Amino acid sequence: MKLKKIAEAANTSISTVSRVLNNKDGVGKEKRELIEKLLIENGFYNKSYKISNDTKRIAVIVPDLKNPFFSEIVKKITEESRKKNYQVLIFDTDENFQNEIDSIDSIIKSNILGVILCISGGSNSEKNIKKLDDYSIPFVLFDRELDFYHDGVFLDDFKAGFLATEALIKENHKNVGILVGKFKHKNMYNRFLGYCHALKTYDIEINNDFIYEINLEIEDGYNVAKDIFSKANNLTAIFSCSNLITLGFIKYQNENNKKNNISIIGFDNPDYFNILNLNISSISRSISEIGSIAAKMLFKKLDGNVKHTQKIIITPTLKLNGSEKLKG
Repeated sequence: MKLKKIAEAANTSISTVSRVLNNKDGVGKEKRELIEKLLIENGFYNKSYKISNDTKRIAVIVPDLKNPFFSEIVKKITEESRKKNYQVLIFDTDENFQNEIDSIDSIIKSNILGVILCISGGSNSEKNIKKLDDYSIPFVLFDRELDFYHDGVFLDDFKAGFLATEALIKENHKNVGILVGKFKHKNMYNRFLGYCHALKTYDIEINNDFIYEINLEIEDGYNVAKDIFSKANNLTAIFSCSNLITLGFIKYQNENNKKNNISIIGFDNPDYFNILNLNISSISRSISEIGSIAAKMLFKKLDGNVKHTQKIIITPTLKLNGSEKLKG
């Protein structure tokens, strides 16, 4: 049963039902008890989940907490939440769509006020977003867009793909490959489109043998490097669209004395890259800024201060540290 049906059964408005669901004041005792009964009967939350008005909770859903990008996002959201006296519950879907479904279902039953999430299921995640809408739970997306319009903060991924590929071309690379995550994620596909546009801009033919669509894992970066170096091709440079893929690629290079064979531009530059003195050129963005913006957007929605949809696009920058140079 959706909130609309519960409102009809309780002979009240959807906004009143939402106030009870979110444990807010402004609803009479008898009406509140009736609405709570209906909410519990229809699985919105159990009595064991009821919390006091002094406790405010939001949820953050990420695809992979071991990825430094997402862990930094969570850290910043947590910092911003403390300022507003919100507690943060963290859900790691492990890039698994069923885990995302389970996370959303758990959130709905847990009297959580709002959600900040990075989707795992590509366009399939639209179903989960609609479920949050149906239950009147405010949410903000980050990093991965959907094909329809929702509040969120995202990178200009097309520009990122173009900048990285153009930089390699300007270093006289003619055979440039790309290591990219699954195209079901719009951010990855947009990085790929930027890569293609740069090649076309400089009259370089797109070679399908240089395109590697893989999972965002260190192991996948390692295995694709093994595959690349086992072939007799003219590939001289790689644009890697994920920090974990980059790490796996470099790991293989170092273990097999291939460090000086292929140039590379990565994505993001985690602290451990500098600690290990890897000097990787990369597309850069303010990760903390993304987390901060996402949190503040959600708080405005929770406070009722947003009357229109907000979509904020972060501009990427390119930091060159020498790994883009033509080898030999």
